[in-house]
Amino acid sequence: MPRHPDTPQLLLDAAIALFAERTYEGTQMPAVAARAGVGVGSIYRYFPSKEALGNAAFQDAKRDLLDHLAEATAGPADSIRAEFGQFWAGFTGFAGSRSAAFAFLEHQQHDTFLDQESRTLAAELDQLAADFIERGQQAGAIRDGEPQFLVALALGAFAGLLRAIRPAAVTDLPQAERDRAEQAVWSLLSASPLSSKDS
Repeated sequence: MPRHPDTPQLLLDAAIALFAERTYEGTQMPAVAARAGVGVGSIYRYFPSKEALGNAAFQDAKRDLLDHLAEATAGPADSIRAEFGQFWAGFTGFAGSRSAAFAFLEHQQHDTFLDQESRTLAAELDQLAADFIERGQQAGAIRDGEPQFLVALALGAFAGLLRAIRPAAVTDLPQAERDRAEQAVWSLLSASPLSSKDS
């Protein structure tokens, strides 16, 4: 029989779902407790403030995304294009399994409540993406431009795809559709936009 999530994880999952639906600012602590099926007092036993809950939710989602990316990129890639495919697999795996967490991370302003630990975690992911862009530029596979801008461009396209197919998850799409979407996003970054997956 599967284990039920413990109370802190129930609260984190409820908070992330509500933050994705209503935004962080628009979510009240009693609503989180109600979504988790616990009393309001239970929140404060684990998270002493809304900011503490927001940071714990952000870190839970961000670490899971980093774990998905680490798993997807663990194997060797023989080209920048192939490495992009690994990143794509990590993002689609995360967005497919935790769509609310992806929406929470990508569609909101977090500056109002993030603490230093959360900012450090966010910077780790930003640097991972920027390093990939810079390697691709040095290899001549990715177009010129500020790495942060190109990352934002690709993530914006990916987020747009998720909005377009909602309520379906990206992992629900037929493989041919996923491949076409991947190629379309790669074309935003590629120094040769018409290049094939083997380029």
